[in-house]
Amino acid sequence: MYAIPLVGPHAAWFLGESLLQGIGSNPRIAWIAANVTVAVAAQVLVGVVLYWSLGGGWVRKTAWLGVIPLMAALNVAYLSAIPSFFLVEADTAAERNPWTEHCFVRGAELRPMRTPVTQASPSPRAWWAALSPSGRDTLLRVPDCSLTDAVLPKAGQSPEGYLDFFTSLQFASPEGAAIIEQTDRRTSLRTWSMLVDPGAPLQPLAASSERYQSPPVLSHQGNAVAYLETVVGSGPPVLHRVQVRKATPESTTTEIDVDLAPLGPASYVLMDVDTQTREILVWRNDRPLAVGFDGQSRPVPFEPAGIRAQSSTYLRLGTGWVAWDAYREDGPFQIGWSLSGGSGRHQTNAGRGVTSAAVDPTGRLIAISETTTLSVGRARDVVYVLRTDTGAEVFRTYLPRYTRSQVVFFGGGLFGYSNLEGTRILKVFDAQ
Repeated sequence: MYAIPLVGPHAAWFLGESLLQGIGSNPRIAWIAANVTVAVAAQVLVGVVLYWSLGGGWVRKTAWLGVIPLMAALNVAYLSAIPSFFLVEADTAAERNPWTEHCFVRGAELRPMRTPVTQASPSPRAWWAALSPSGRDTLLRVPDCSLTDAVLPKAGQSPEGYLDFFTSLQFASPEGAAIIEQTDRRTSLRTWSMLVDPGAPLQPLAASSERYQSPPVLSHQGNAVAYLETVVGSGPPVLHRVQVRKATPESTTTEIDVDLAPLGPASYVLMDVDTQTREILVWRNDRPLAVGFDGQSRPVPFEPAGIRAQSSTYLRLGTGWVAWDAYREDGPFQIGWSLSGGSGRHQTNAGRGVTSAAVDPTGRLIAISETTTLSVGRARDVVYVLRTDTGAEVFRTYLPRYTRSQVVFFGGGLFGYSNLEGTRILKVFDAQ
């Protein structure tokens, strides 16, 4: 019986081998006990059936065919049912929707977009979306809930049917201006352009190189772009600087280079540039760091206390912050905040991670979108909104599994999230 194979999507193991590995590596005693109990029960069942079948004629021997459903049952038990019981926490909270619908944009799904992590005031009035079923890029504007398709270059095809290049949205300003990346299929060269408006022609910026290894970011005002530049020949250790350049020929912003070398060698991710405050925001190793155009570092309050945040799981609002786990090997994900509206910490149900999070401009509400991190179980996606002063939930809706909805607080007191049919925009009332 212990030679019964457990067949997963990428590998297979014998039942006995899997039990021995689990005893040596799984710290959960209850889980190990469940595995052993099921195995012993199956062994006893097989022994009883075998003893009974050998005591009679050929008709009893047909009981041996029961090994087929037994194999199926053990595969379900060890690959799905038992792991789900210990890894997936059941949803018990009821849906809650006290807000009225402002509009529903059918067929448009909010895209996961890099935007300035410092939250704009007022909140954005536009967000890029994907139109189904084609997936083409379109800009959703509120409060009129209109869609404007982006006019992007169309790739030709080789005789073999391959596209000449691929385009993708890399970064967007609060008003919808975007950085477009075009990747050549043959050379893998990436070139970047500025899209001021969905219908406007692309304005060339730069191309990837030894100096520029990541796309530029747009300023809050959309008048400047900033590149994280690797100083060629500086390593080891490799040094960096940030180049702030005009986004368009008409821009009046001051062009400047901000040297990061005085801050020491480190791993940097460029997150923000603000030409009004003359400041850039980078993620240095494991925390945010603000640097003025004069090269002087500026304090950024951030005390995550065990939250494993990355540049993509951090938001800044005034002197406050929101951050959540980018990854956890085991257990629920955590999200924490320290804002003018209040401070607190929240954790997801076990078996789910944070897909997206957003904070409203007053610092009083945080929206969270969760998706399962496991291939087992039947955990639904969920979008909910918390008060920052008490952590109380003021909105909750469940979505189909793997919806992976983005959440956005728009200007004018509007909140948006996507389901498999489109994007729902709600009018946010004061949290009670």
